Amino acid sequence: MRQNSNGKARDIITMEEYLKKRQAMKRQEESEAETSMIPVDAMKLAEILFV
Repeated sequence: MRQNSNGKARDIITMEEYLKKRQAMKRQEESEAETSMIPVDAMKLAEILFV
C-alpha cells in the first residue's frame, strides 16, 4: 500500500504483477473461446457425416 499526494492509501501493484494478471486473464479467455467452439464443430461434423 502506498499513499498518493492526497494522503489516501492505494493498492499499487508492480508492472510484473500486472502483466502476470493480464496473461492469466488472456489465457482464460482463450481457453473459454476454444471450449465454446467445440459444440459448433461437432454439429458441423455430424451434419457432414449424416447427410
